[in-house]
Amino acid sequence: MATANELRASGFVIFRMVCNKIEYLLLQTSYGKHHWTPPKGHVDPGETDLETAFRETEEEAGLTRNDIHVYEDFTKVIKYPVRGVPKTTVYLLGEVKQDTPVKISEEHQDFKWLQLNKACELLGHQTLQQVLQDCELYLKNKKFK
Repeated sequence: MATANELRASGFVIFRMVCNKIEYLLLQTSYGKHHWTPPKGHVDPGETDLETAFRETEEEAGLTRNDIHVYEDFTKVIKYPVRGVPKTTVYLLGEVKQDTPVKISEEHQDFKWLQLNKACELLGHQTLQQVLQDCELYLKNKKFK
């Protein structure tokens, strides 16, 4: 749980399998510098990281709990300052079927399904690129053994 002097967010790295290739869902914000990220958002008081991830993913991408298979043994935590305030973001890993429709909110102007290299090109932050790289390694070890 975040303290008064700390921000906390949670979200899913959402992926799908297309022709045995992993594609990640990235959303482009409709505000600021129009950066690309997986769906995520602030943890509300009393919410768990998983509850936040589901809520934010449904709000931002139209994907519900029924659409997402959660890999419960994968969690990545990144910490970084936002305007001088420490922020912790927890990323969980979720898979959707190839044909699951994405419906973005007004917070976003576009979305893309991309393989790792292209996704990392769009992600501005090295730490977020590392999260996707860790997802890729985890999935290749888990799904393709």
